[in-house]
Amino acid sequence: MTPIYNIKIPKSNIDVWAKLESKNPTGSHKDRSMERWISHYAKQDARELAISSSGNSAISAAKYCDEGNIKLHVFVPYNTPKEKLERLDAYKNISLNITKTPNKDAFRFCKEQGISNLRASKDDMALEGYKNIALELVKQLPQIDTIFIPTSSGATLQGIYEAHVGGSTPHIKTPALFAVQTAKVHPVAGYFDKDFVSEKTCRATAIVDKVAHRRDRVIEIIKQTGGGGFVISNTELAEAQNILVGTVPDRIGIHSALAFAGFLKWRAQNPARASKEISVCLFTD
Repeated sequence: MTPIYNIKIPKSNIDVWAKLESKNPTGSHKDRSMERWISHYAKQDARELAISSSGNSAISAAKYCDEGNIKLHVFVPYNTPKEKLERLDAYKNISLNITKTPNKDAFRFCKEQGISNLRASKDDMALEGYKNIALELVKQLPQIDTIFIPTSSGATLQGIYEAHVGGSTPHIKTPALFAVQTAKVHPVAGYFDKDFVSEKTCRATAIVDKVAHRRDRVIEIIKQTGGGGFVISNTELAEAQNILVGTVPDRIGIHSALAFAGFLKWRAQNPARASKEISVCLFTD
């Protein structure tokens, strides 16, 4: 179970909870999905898998494939941070491919080799591990009104939702779910939030799914929960990071700051509601 932490900033009247997913084994929420997902393939005697990733998913997949003695073919973009490449290189059972088009190359490779591609946007097995986030939050904070989630494919948000509506959290109201995306990539959040100017770059490099195969389903889920979406600019992201300095007894990743920036934007638009409700930001890295 990853911890939660209450962030209080009296001068700004900010009071919000953070779910510290950086405490997972490889430092991100991706472990939630990969542990269950790769275990599923191991039970089917898979000997090889492939993944295209900006870094965190690949690192998590590498850990669990290594433990299951499964060879992992990793496809990452050229702008993958050096620190993440070094972490991937530490695993013995992987083939690392740095490419301009990792998604297309991974898809083509899997088709040619007849192996499975770990694509969270298309495989519902990816949702199973994320359901545990909801189950833990119910134990840690039985009353939660809103959750702010950094969103790429939408698998994390959908998994949290399905844990609630699937009967895993009886008698607990499903919180309003908010997808937070960047001004560079925003197929889900841009449906709800029109107050932004698109940007060509963003430091939150894990928000990459421009196609978003889950888009329609995730938008439907958000509507059903009474949630929404927020598109965050580079300036808003930097401001959120600055506010967070020294507030949490752990490192704060850029995507964690993205969730917090979404909360701040919602709070500015709904001050009365924000002062009464219990909100959680998913700090995914």
